Amino acid sequence: MKLTIKHKQLVILALLLVLLLITLVQGCGGENSTKNCTAPDGSTITITPSSQTLSTGGAGLSFPTALDWTVKVAYPDGTIMPKACITVAGTFAVPNGFGLYQFQFYPSQVTPNLPVNSGFSAQTDDFGQYTFSTLLSAGTGTWNDTIYVRSGANQGNATVTVQ
Repeated sequence: MKLTIKHKQLVILALLLVLLLITLVQGCGGENSTKNCTAPDGSTITITPSSQTLSTGGAGLSFPTALDWTVKVAYPDGTIMPKACITVAGTFAVPNGFGLYQFQFYPSQVTPNLPVNSGFSAQTDDFGQYTFSTLLSAGTGTWNDTIYVRSGANQGNATVTVQ
């Protein structure tokens, strides 16, 4: 049986429609898409430590100081949530407010580190954890700020204080 040009066009059109249907059924994104990695309502986000204070006697920091923070995300039943998508923000972090500190994507011992703006996105590891650091600026006087970590409707908080 010989296919005419019209038949070939119909076969190609049918194949394209099948591919389109497969794409629509599976949706966009893969296993790590934002839809699949957002913590469901009722999940817990814990930041350790919950607060860090540097005492300077009110004179401010004499040199930049890095502080590490670890985020843990758990499902509502308490089991860890691997690969959870999170957003990290702080009111006085660069580029907000007075720019009193800079978020860094990795823990302080990683060199070189990657400076990121407040409101950056990250993802927990297979154990539901993510560690980042903050680099506090020298000579900034006394101040207090809250670090917010969010995933979906869930939020965890920590405070950083220079006094």
